[in-house]
Amino acid sequence: MTDQTPSQSTSATVSAITPTETCVPKGHSSEPHPPAVAAPAVVEQESTDGLLPTWTTGEPPDDQASHDRRVHPAGDGEDFDASANIHYPAILNRWERRLRLQPPTVRPPPQIRVPLLPRVSNSMTSLLGRVPPRRRFLLRYAYVVLWVILGAVLVLFNIYKANTAEGGPSYLGCTDQLWSWAPEQCGLNGIYCTPFNNATTIVRCPTECLATRNQNTRWLGFTQQGLLASWVVGGDGIYRADSWVCPAAVHAGVVSQHWGGCAAVDYVGAADFFPSTSANGVTSLGFDSRFPKAFKFRSLPSWHCTDFSWAVTPVGIITISLFPLLWPSKGGFFFALISTGFWYVVFFAIPVHGDTWTSQAFANYFITLAFSYYLYKLFIAPVMLNPARFPVDTFILTIAPFWFALHTEIMSAPVSNFGLTSRAFRDPTTLLIFCIGVPIVLLVCAVQLWMFRRHGMLVKYLACYGVGFLVYFLLPMALGLSLHLHHYTVGIVLLPLTRLQMRTSLLAQGFLIGLVVQGISRWGAASPFDTSFQNNFGDENLSIPRPNFAVDPASLAANGTIRWEYGAINPAEPVPSGLAFDGFSLIINDVEVYRGAYANYSWPGFLSETAKDRNYYARVSLTAQGSVLEYSFPVMLTAGGTVTYQNGTVAYANGTLGTLNAR
Repeated sequence: MTDQTPSQSTSATVSAITPTETCVPKGHSSEPHPPAVAAPAVVEQESTDGLLPTWTTGEPPDDQASHDRRVHPAGDGEDFDASANIHYPAILNRWERRLRLQPPTVRPPPQIRVPLLPRVSNSMTSLLGRVPPRRRFLLRYAYVVLWVILGAVLVLFNIYKANTAEGGPSYLGCTDQLWSWAPEQCGLNGIYCTPFNNATTIVRCPTECLATRNQNTRWLGFTQQGLLASWVVGGDGIYRADSWVCPAAVHAGVVSQHWGGCAAVDYVGAADFFPSTSANGVTSLGFDSRFPKAFKFRSLPSWHCTDFSWAVTPVGIITISLFPLLWPSKGGFFFALISTGFWYVVFFAIPVHGDTWTSQAFANYFITLAFSYYLYKLFIAPVMLNPARFPVDTFILTIAPFWFALHTEIMSAPVSNFGLTSRAFRDPTTLLIFCIGVPIVLLVCAVQLWMFRRHGMLVKYLACYGVGFLVYFLLPMALGLSLHLHHYTVGIVLLPLTRLQMRTSLLAQGFLIGLVVQGISRWGAASPFDTSFQNNFGDENLSIPRPNFAVDPASLAANGTIRWEYGAINPAEPVPSGLAFDGFSLIINDVEVYRGAYANYSWPGFLSETAKDRNYYARVSLTAQGSVLEYSFPVMLTAGGTVTYQNGTVAYANGTLGTLNAR
């Protein structure tokens, strides 16, 4: 149902049309308002809205003089044709009639004339009319200045004023680690990831870190683990150095999941065992062997370490909701909405801080403004309600869904983090979102297309969408790329369907605008296409060749020698020149212990271990020009000369074979 209630106003003073005014279609008034109650004898006008430049889009401009009346009748509304400034080729009109996609009677586009809660809306709209016209300019700018100052103070004390009894903290993201996930990046024996012990780092963690989950299975010991979980290895106070620090702090109870906090991270050197425990909503992963670097947490006195992001949310909503009471233009309000939402995401909605992040945020801000400007001109301004005259509608239909969309990362972390790629569908939550969300979206799109048919615009939209989808799907096929439908792209694709001035369209429009702003401000303007490597980034690439272990249990027990094979390579000779690779990289317990041209390695200290029954996990990879390719599946070794392979075969030092289950 559309809102097409005719205006109940009876008379008005009509302004003369000047040469610089926007032309309007025949049959439409040049005023943005229908006839209204007679104005006072003297009506003062301001030359502009006094705040921000109005972005013209072809529809009649906002008439500030109409706002200067003390009372706005309930029948006051927008009197313009939402599609009047769209021109399509005549051939589309002919095909629309031939295919009978045009109804016998084409109805004019819907118009919302009566605001929600008319008395409340009119009383709110008339508030600024009580202020002398010459002072309204100062009032508007004072509000904007106070708005900026309030935001700056909240950012300053929420983020940059944190301190502790042992010094200022380093702000970490939810996935920051003390040991690189790629073992080769820490160098041989972890030389680039020192210190191992006798050091302390003061950290500050943001809120809601448990919403970030690992989207890839990782080898941990003999099995792949950690899918759709926070990567926390260890418990009982000791954590492996490649654990995500902030989720580990939540597990340890020194940082709040909902309010963040500061803590001291003490490096305690090597640990021989990392248990799996459950605490504070986190179930950690277990590791039954040695790792050269571990850490534990310690609480300490701190100031301004609590993350008040959730408390800032109502402040931001109230601030932008009061803005229409100052009679801004539609363009001014839209600019304020986009800017407020952008910086809210950057600093409060699961923020990631640091000098580089803040610098990149300014680059993304201008990209967001560019996106928003063209979306505003093409799809939003023609149907957007005047916020000064529809304050209740603006809050319910635009501000509320817009702010809701700014938190999509918390509501659906897998979709937000990885777009609509194959990896996102591993999560049952993602599947549930799609099973519920996709039918709803398709139903809404079908209703909108039916409304476009009702108003004689269906073929135009089908033609545009058809060409767009054809290019979107055929182009990556021709270039050998994969689709990556980012969630902000969904907002851009669906926004044209909201180009009807109905409350359902405006509600969807507010959400989609928020989706675009949240996506670009959080992740930047990413490409809609990926290479196969990017699409599977973090996953094990089974197509990359890798060596196979050929460990002699007797040699392992005698002198700690580990051997592997690849093609006709002789373990006793270096890799010959002319091959696509030039050496090997060996990691044991996820620490690189050897890189060289020989296919064997004698592990010093392996036989001197006091715990002879401790398991060690080895993986080997080819190297090419200094780059490590893909590591093999792990084998499990013991100092006693036992070798266990992934297929379950167990080789003993005495020459016998067995199976893993029978061991």
